[in-house]
Amino acid sequence: MTAAATTVQVQRHHVRVERRYRLIDGCCEPHAQLDGEYQSMDEAIADAIDWVLASGVSDTNTLIGVEVCTGNGDWRTCRLPSALLCALQT
Repeated sequence: MTAAATTVQVQRHHVRVERRYRLIDGCCEPHAQLDGEYQSMDEAIADAIDWVLASGVSDTNTLIGVEVCTGNGDWRTCRLPSALLCALQT
């Protein structure tokens, strides 16, 4: 009896998934005032900094983080909520 070798060819299809980001508050919940979706983490952080500066809220008391949407639709934290370091206004 001889063993026959079987060759299996596997094709992998890589689908480019566009990442989506959202801002979260200090309790790791979607941020109430900044509830949009962003194309990049930098865009999300820039919007958060603009909001902190425009709202007059003390940025040391405002904790903001970022989540990214996974391929299956779940959200994962990629930046834990922390104080944003905004440029000082002179």
